Amino acid sequence: MYGPHSGIGWPQVYRYPPLFLLLFIPFALLPLQIAAVVWAALKFGVLAVLARELFARLRIHGRVWQILVIAAALPYLALEFHYGNVQFFIFALVAAALLWLDQRPQLAAFALALAISIKVAPLFFVPYLIARKRVTVAVLALAFTAGLTLLPAAYLGWHANFSLLHQWADQEVRVASTAGEPAIVGFPSQSLHSVLMRYFVPLDYSKLTDSNYPKVNVANFDPKAVELLWFLLAAAGYSGLLFLARRLPSDELLMDAIAFCALLLLQPFTQLGDLVILFWPVAVGVATLRDRSDLPRWIRAAVCTALAVMVLKPLIPDRNVQRLVQVLGIDFAVMAMLASSLIAKAVLKPGNSPLRIVAADTSLFRFRRASKSRST
Repeated sequence: MYGPHSGIGWPQVYRYPPLFLLLFIPFALLPLQIAAVVWAALKFGVLAVLARELFARLRIHGRVWQILVIAAALPYLALEFHYGNVQFFIFALVAAALLWLDQRPQLAAFALALAISIKVAPLFFVPYLIARKRVTVAVLALAFTAGLTLLPAAYLGWHANFSLLHQWADQEVRVASTAGEPAIVGFPSQSLHSVLMRYFVPLDYSKLTDSNYPKVNVANFDPKAVELLWFLLAAAGYSGLLFLARRLPSDELLMDAIAFCALLLLQPFTQLGDLVILFWPVAVGVATLRDRSDLPRWIRAAVCTALAVMVLKPLIPDRNVQRLVQVLGIDFAVMAMLASSLIAKAVLKPGNSPLRIVAADTSLFRFRRASKSRST
């Protein structure tokens, strides 16, 4: 299916590190049709286990609420399952790591390391775990990642393993550095970086297989200036996530949902298949609707609006409207709305007011400064 004679180009735009070659050997030995069935069956099985565990943690027991979660996440699940990508398994590994943090910390570290060893994006969660004071799990994950990265050398040889790693790293850098160019990514991405590029830089869609995407740019800025703007916004957003994770360690599932949204929003390129990650934030959003605490109505309204758009967007029958929806970044807007409402819930939860959070940091700084003075 893939290779120099596949007819879809070589070397390919998206590559995986050598470890994935070893993990994929059992599927490569099977006929393509059987391998595809086994691959999909594994996904359905993992989804069932993950959904059951997440529903239990969030106390989403009613069938209506569970169906609402599935209905909102179904378009992204269906798309990812249809294309047969590995992204769902990466999400499942990270989700398992977050669910196992307390009961099975070593297994959590290994699950996160396996995800990082296949796709580099889950490295996003290592500083996040440190901010949540799970330093041991974070360090173990990095150690396991190093071991798993070197493991294929036992099968391929040291030279071949490092050669493949070098090819993979070069391709990752090349794709990341051109994530706003449609000729590279193939279709409109839903990350902050790509949305900024589409609105502030005139992009050429003529090289795409589907060249009918409308241009929505409202200005013609230098792409480097837009890249700098994205970098500053992404750095500020990630810093804010780490700050919240450090100050609100008890709201674990809620903070994890915010982290998943942040990954999709802040990374250079977000494929439509990557949005399968929204299964966790959607589940937390539905749990928010069931929450009987005194939350502002606008939070519930924002969650309801985001879920409604997720369910209704795939039902648009016209191709031109679907293309317009993609270039406008409606999925990006939905993620931003969902993330904002979850952040508001975390901050406005009784005992977690913004002033109190900042005051806690200030008082801690004063305490450390006073202790240092007394010791001197």
